[in-house]
Amino acid sequence: MRHMASAVSATIILPAYNEESALPQVLKELARVLDDSYEIMVIDDGSSDRTGAVAEGFNCRLVRHQKNRGKGAAMRTGIAEARSDFIVFMDADATYPVSAVPQIVRLLRTHDLVRCQRERSVENMNTVNRLGNAVFDRLLRMLHGLEGHDHLSGLYGVRRTALLAMNLESRGFEIEVEIGIKAQALKLSRCTLPITYQARLGEKKLRAWRDGCIILGRIFVLLLIYNPLATFIIPGFVIMLLSIAGAALLGRGPVITPYFGLSIHSFIVATLGVLAAFQLIIFGMAAALYGLEAGSKAPMWLVWVSSRAVRLTAGIAGFLLALTAGIGTVGIVVRWIAEGAGIFLETQRLVLSAALLVWGMQVLSAAFFVSIFAGRLRRLDAGDGRQPPAQAAEPK
Repeated sequence: MRHMASAVSATIILPAYNEESALPQVLKELARVLDDSYEIMVIDDGSSDRTGAVAEGFNCRLVRHQKNRGKGAAMRTGIAEARSDFIVFMDADATYPVSAVPQIVRLLRTHDLVRCQRERSVENMNTVNRLGNAVFDRLLRMLHGLEGHDHLSGLYGVRRTALLAMNLESRGFEIEVEIGIKAQALKLSRCTLPITYQARLGEKKLRAWRDGCIILGRIFVLLLIYNPLATFIIPGFVIMLLSIAGAALLGRGPVITPYFGLSIHSFIVATLGVLAAFQLIIFGMAAALYGLEAGSKAPMWLVWVSSRAVRLTAGIAGFLLALTAGIGTVGIVVRWIAEGAGIFLETQRLVLSAALLVWGMQVLSAAFFVSIFAGRLRRLDAGDGRQPPAQAAEPK
């Protein structure tokens, strides 16, 4: 064993899959640069070559996966096994400078995340990867507000308390963007460290197009969770206002122009648009509430919506709207039957009444749904729930 648990100043996690060619060089350099207070951990992710056997020949911890589960899964295993709050992740392909590790650990004393940025003119990176990194950097900046570049770098340090607060889910190469986005959502203190990028040893594992699509999907999925105001709620309100305006205009009668004509059918579509738009808003609230469980800080609009006064007002309004519209809907149908159930001429009134009935039920159910999570939200707002990780003590 390299050291006692109490003496661990930082844990270096090397996720490795079929890296028998590069791993010896990485472990030799780590042994040369680091002292015995560092814990070096190799996660053999179901390798079919001698990766595990190579690691056994060095003074490091070896954790094995019986089958290949992906880089993200290997890193999560390392986080669970780590003995220090200071964790440095490094690809095991010899592309990253080991000399940067002590600098990363020093910066972790005052920051929650230290991300190493590779030089923009990377000679040892192929054109497809360079273009892909540039595209992802632009998307992360536009959609999630992440500053800087090279957010897919495979060398970075994070406090273990921060990683646990993130509730990481990624299994593959998308783990880096998940950590970056969640660090932004948790308002963690971050800094960057410029590094050089070296030629890799052994077979390349990342498949540009397949893994690129997975990374892209993760960026958009996390956008739905961490920015529901932009992805659900604001579009929902815009669609709702347009639908209400269209229904109000068509409620006065058909609209005929030289180019098109709108009648009762368009009125029905506009009315249904109001319901669909409100459902989009509910999706946004659900995404925001899920974001709390994923570690995001509660936005002010969600705190306001979840307040007792707003929930009670919305619940009562929804109940009264549904009750009134329900009575009106029944009245229309009963009157039609009483008059002989002939040709139905009140389609517009029936559609409007039924839509108001459904809308009232939606508002009532939304108020009830938010009430389920209101207690959790109050605890978070009071500081009793999950919070961004506190600063850990400096390593000795």
